[in-house]
Amino acid sequence: MELTVSQQIYYSNKKLVPIKEVAESLLSLEEVIRHSPKVLESLFPGTKVQAVDIFIKELRSDSIWEDVVVKFLFGSQENLDQFISHARKRMGMDKIMSNPQLLSAIILVLILSSVAYYLGREQSATPEQQATIEANNNTIINIGAGMMEMSAEEFKALVDGAIANKAKLAKYAARVVKPAKNDPGASITFNGNEELRITPETVKAIPDIVSDPENEEFVQDFEKISMELRATDLDSTKRGWAVVVPAIGKERIKLQLDPGVSPERLYEKRKFKGNATIIFQSDRKHNMVPKLVFLREIIE
Repeated sequence: MELTVSQQIYYSNKKLVPIKEVAESLLSLEEVIRHSPKVLESLFPGTKVQAVDIFIKELRSDSIWEDVVVKFLFGSQENLDQFISHARKRMGMDKIMSNPQLLSAIILVLILSSVAYYLGREQSATPEQQATIEANNNTIINIGAGMMEMSAEEFKALVDGAIANKAKLAKYAARVVKPAKNDPGASITFNGNEELRITPETVKAIPDIVSDPENEEFVQDFEKISMELRATDLDSTKRGWAVVVPAIGKERIKLQLDPGVSPERLYEKRKFKGNATIIFQSDRKHNMVPKLVFLREIIE
């Protein structure tokens, strides 16, 4: 079962734009939109979007007009019905089914907030650049919050919390904006709504290129977490060990033992509890997946 939403993006360029930049902007827009299901799941708790497909409906060369179709796949009629029920209670289905403005707001916040995060982290922006981007972002946040009938702070927190890797997303966001940078007065408008746009000032403030970040890692400590031993190596505390952590998933994860943990204490065990530090890393779909379990202590 699926929900289809159209999006029109208009670049108000008066100068010619290289085909390569247009192609890169479309591919990058696809990557940005692929983050939107996580945002929808945050805005409508209980919703589960299985996948998202993006198609080109129309592309015009006078300035640049991109008309894309976004299909959210829910996997089953039950999941779709659940989403519709949540949406109807929160904002009325007509605002989603016949009005694509909410998705426009989500896409714009994803673009602007990730770029603002990147510039702040890299400390490569002037205070004026940062203020310009934040002001544009705050305008879109207020619009999105109004549609959802929630506070701007809550809307921003839900969107930001759904972005697994802002630095990586910022790379795609900069490429979405890049065609507009060929014209000093160009802006990017969504669905003909002048409020839902990246202003010329913001276009100038966004960097031409965002460096491709290394895979970001996230580290979290767990106390007395249950594990299942799947591979052992008494000759090493760093190689050959693997566990499954049921609270996280069913996949085997590489295990490394603290020097204070005796391998012999684990060798005969199939299941055990321990204090551990788990390192997560972003995958190609922007999900944080566990890469390493560092066992600090066995809990008898």
